[in-house]
Amino acid sequence: MRLPRAKALAMTSSIEVLYKFLASLRIKWMKKVFLYFLFFLIIGSSVFFIRRQKEEFIKNPARYLPTEKLNRVIIAARTKIDENPEDIFSYIAGGVALYQKGRDYYPEAVNLMQKALKLGAIDIRIFFYLAIMYDELNLTDKAFSYYEKFLRNRSQDFYMRLRYGNLFFRLNRYESASEQYETALSIEPKNETALINLALSYKARDMYDEALEKFKQTELIKPISSPEILIKIAETCLIKKDFSSAEVYYKKVIEKKPNSSVALLGLGEVYINMNKKQEAKNCFQKVLSIEPNNLEAKKYLSIK
Repeated sequence: MRLPRAKALAMTSSIEVLYKFLASLRIKWMKKVFLYFLFFLIIGSSVFFIRRQKEEFIKNPARYLPTEKLNRVIIAARTKIDENPEDIFSYIAGGVALYQKGRDYYPEAVNLMQKALKLGAIDIRIFFYLAIMYDELNLTDKAFSYYEKFLRNRSQDFYMRLRYGNLFFRLNRYESASEQYETALSIEPKNETALINLALSYKARDMYDEALEKFKQTELIKPISSPEILIKIAETCLIKKDFSSAEVYYKKVIEKKPNSSVALLGLGEVYINMNKKQEAKNCFQKVLSIEPNNLEAKKYLSIK
């Protein structure tokens, strides 16, 4: 069946209008897609750039800028903040520069970074520096909060795990300290500092076998030279009644610090347990020559 010519022309015209309309929609849709793509590309690039900035954590004082340059950065940041009190990046830049100037400048650095947070900053560097500054200012509750915030975002950061463990250790929260040191060692299994700190936290928890194991692991990497750590190993050996090892470690301390009353007292106690009475007496007398009022040495010498 053939349509009348007028109807056919009308239908053709309608199809053409519809086609043009759809074509225009398609162009508009493509434009929208392109604009959305361009928008997200710009945002993505900005986020990447900011992310790279965020990951620049200054962990080594050797990387601090010279004082003159830090002063210029601080002056520039203050000037920009005066001109625009909502300039988040200037608050952060000024805070980081003040952090590098040292502990005396921490209160001002903290103030700037807190203002950046209030303005909506999402820079993870703020958590990093606030955790350290609050820690060193002995504001422990705030330090805990920012260590947690930082580590939720950077759980594999060895440096901050170690610092967090040290904070727990200083507060005698040895189990929590051990957990942080164990996590740190899972990141850097042969790190001497983490091994020694973990051993010390085990010793503080009366986990002497575990402590000695970590001390031995450390010595396999590098011989321990710190008299303070050597004394801790000697004390642990003495507690475990491994008198021969305790004697060796106390003597290592005395080689480095001949007037160490702690080492001489410990060695004297070892000799008592080894039934070496004269050697023990010599140790206690040496202690009294260094510290005439040392009560422990006097007590041991009074024992017949």
